[in-house]
Formats: sequence, structure tokens, C-alpha cells
Amino acid sequence: MDEIPDPEALRKWVVERDLDRRDILIGAGVTGSGGWLFTHLTVGNTDSRLTEAEERASTLADQLDDTDLRDPLMMSGLTPMVERTIETITDVLHDGTVTSGVWLAEKQRQVTNALSMLPGVASPPAQSRPATRQARLEAVLTYYRSLNDVLQHVASTQRVLATVEIPALYDRERPDHALSSIIDTDAIDTRIETTRSAGEQAGNEDSSLSLLPNTEQVAAQLSTQVQIQHQLSRAIQAYLDTAEFIETGALHHEQGELDQAKKRFRDAKAAIPEDVLESEQSYAVSHDGPTLRDYATHFTKRNQGIAQLIAACDPDIDASTQNTRFNDGLTHLIDARGVMSQLM
Repeated sequence: MDEIPDPEALRKWVVERDLDRRDILIGAGVTGSGGWLFTHLTVGNTDSRLTEAEERASTLADQLDDTDLRDPLMMSGLTPMVERTIETITDVLHDGTVTSGVWLAEKQRQVTNALSMLPGVASPPAQSRPATRQARLEAVLTYYRSLNDVLQHVASTQRVLATVEIPALYDRERPDHALSSIIDTDAIDTRIETTRSAGEQAGNEDSSLSLLPNTEQVAAQLSTQVQIQHQLSRAIQAYLDTAEFIETGALHHEQGELDQAKKRFRDAKAAIPEDVLESEQSYAVSHDGPTLRDYATHFTKRNQGIAQLIAACDPDIDASTQNTRFNDGLTHLIDARGVMSQLM
């Protein structure tokens, strides 16, 4: 059955039996001395199963296009949907009905191709429609698997940051591992680039675009999310570091050690990331935690307080002025603390 009939032998066989064009196209029983057989079979079940996978992929593509993938909080609801789509497509592609239907469709196409030398018989496409749909789904599956790898990774880092953020902000509890080690931006960027490439390849398949999101937009937004998570991790770290520097500097100031106090206050100022200080982004890593914009507001006020504390370390001013500037600095720091407290 795997053997393709010799075109010349087939032509003679058709002429001898006086088959017309309709007989050929509907796949009327054809049996030759070579032992091959061609029969027209319905592939309704194959079509139904392929449609099921295509509809699931299309639904996911629409969801991805409508989701702001820059937002770390979107990952928890999105990853299960991607996983269900992967499972459906995988089940369909491994379904015996589908593989058999595709095989039969390809055999029918090959026989039709052999008959196409006869008058009135058009040449078939290079691939049967079921085989084309199967190949398209295989490429789409590769893309969604690669995308799922990225989503799982960024969802994991979001959960870790959410776990350490609240204790850090309200109890000044430092995590067991350095926050800088939580997000490997180079590794995630490599995964995103792999996903982008898989999307380009899948998009080259015939009519596959409806089964895919805007793959360039997805990649760009996920890259932005990685940077946002990185900024948030540095904001948490800066919150801890600046608080520690300010506290140490205040102790030095109380003891009259102005040079040491000024050094610690300057360390606190330097620990505030400029990109966080200037951020207007409304993204967060936890539903109850601050957004980047909240961090920017907090650090702006903390920065103002630190500037006053540095000014209070000037040895050329009298003690009264030092105390006034120091208290003004504390007022700004209290205001900065209030930004976080109101989120509780």
C-alpha cells in the first residue's frame, strides 16, 4: 500500500478500463497487478480533531494579543491556558485517527498526482490539506512550547520576588539569596529570542498566522517584563540598603562623627537606582505590594531626606542648624515611609 503506481502503467490501466474523470477523482476502486490499492475514504474525524486543535490555538493567540505581557501579575492566569493548549495540540497530533487520516490523504494525493498526466485531471498541491494542517500545528506547537518555557521562568521569578518583597519592606528582612541572583536577564533573553525564532518559523507555515499571536509583540512585551522585574528587584534591594545606610549614618551623626555620617548618607543616596527613581510604570510583583511608580515616589521623598541629612553633616554650621536640617531630613523619611505604609 505504500508503493506509488508507475504513471505509465497507471495510464494504460485507466485506458483499458475506460474510467472517466469522475471515477478517477472520487477514487473509484483501483487495483493493479503491482498489488497497490486506492480507495476513497472519508476523513471527517481527522478534520474534526484538527479543527479542535486549531480552535484552541486560535483562542490562545487572541488571549495573548489581548494580554499585557509586560505585567508580571498576568503570568499566573496565563500559563495554565498555554499548558492546556499544548496538551490539546499534542493529543490531536498523536491521535491515531489523525495520523491515519493524514496518511490516507497523502496516498490519495500521490495517486492523483500520478493520474494528472491524463486529460482533465489537474495536478494536486504539493501536500494534502490534512498534511498541511498537521505540519502547521506541529510548528505552532513548537512555538507554544518555547513560549511556555519563557512564561514559566518569568512566573517563577515573579513568585520569588513577591515572596521576599513584603518581609523586606515591612520587617526589613533580607532574603536568603541576593536579589540580584533571582533574575538572570541574559538567560531569559536567550529564551525569548528562541521563542521569537520559533514564532517566525511557525509563521512561515501556510495560514498559520491565525493560530499565533503577534509573535514580535509577545517577545517585545516579555523582554520589557524582564526589565521591569529586574527594576523591582533592585528597588527592593535599594529599600533595604538605603535604610541600613541611613540608620548607620544617623548613629554616627548622634556621636558627632560627621565625616562618617556623611559617607553613609552618600552611600544611601548612591544606592537608589536612577531608573527606578524616574519610573512611571504601574507594574508590581505582588497584588498587595508597591508598583514601580510607588517606589519612585518613595525614593524621591527618601532622596530628599537624605539630602537634608548630608547637609546636616556640614562641620561649618552650628549645632542648632545641624539639628534643624537633620530633623527636616527625618520628616522627609517619614513621608517616604508613609508611601509604603498606606499600601498595607
